[in-house]
Amino acid sequence: MALTTYWTTRPKARAEARKLEAEADRTRAETTKILAEMDVRRPSVAPQDTTPKGWNVSGSVPEDYEVGLDFEVFSVGRASAFIRSRHENPDGHAALVQTIKADDYRGTRLHLTAMVKARDVLGWAGIWMRVDDARDHAVAFDNMRDPERRIAGSVGWRRYGIALDVPETAAYINFGAVMERTGQIWLDDVRLNVVDDSVPTTDVVAPFPRRPANLDFEDGTD
Repeated sequence: MALTTYWTTRPKARAEARKLEAEADRTRAETTKILAEMDVRRPSVAPQDTTPKGWNVSGSVPEDYEVGLDFEVFSVGRASAFIRSRHENPDGHAALVQTIKADDYRGTRLHLTAMVKARDVLGWAGIWMRVDDARDHAVAFDNMRDPERRIAGSVGWRRYGIALDVPETAAYINFGAVMERTGQIWLDDVRLNVVDDSVPTTDVVAPFPRRPANLDFEDGTD
């Protein structure tokens, strides 16, 4: 009986594992697309009077969104930043962006945290961080787009965090918040701290292999 159960459940377990792996591959592909679209050091739109000092606005279609300061809704202090859709059918996404040089952080693990509040987010939102080398190639990246981590719907103030390793080849560190489709998010109390290995990395670039595999298809299947 036990043997029969083993042989009948094993194919189901494999199918479920392949389904989860396929979903992870789709998420990585979507993340890579967003990463490629976001040229953070050349803002997609000209800075406006409402753009918070020290920040820029970027994204695929940032003109469909409004970015500014809110002096009535905030977590700490006197103000928060926000991203909100301008109409009912915005296209793409918009991001609040800040870029710094990586010189003081090479060889460390950086932990980005921020308080975020969301209202009626139909697509998804999150905080994000990307580490680039001197050729503008991403060497580490996370934007919380994973279905299990993304921000959606309406949620109260909550602290979110992501962690990336900054290699010796790093030249720039980009970070901020991103939102896709309708709704509004508020961002407050952003912190960027060096941490030790007890804080696990959330990098979505690292899982990609460095070299191709099984190009002659002789290694069978999983």
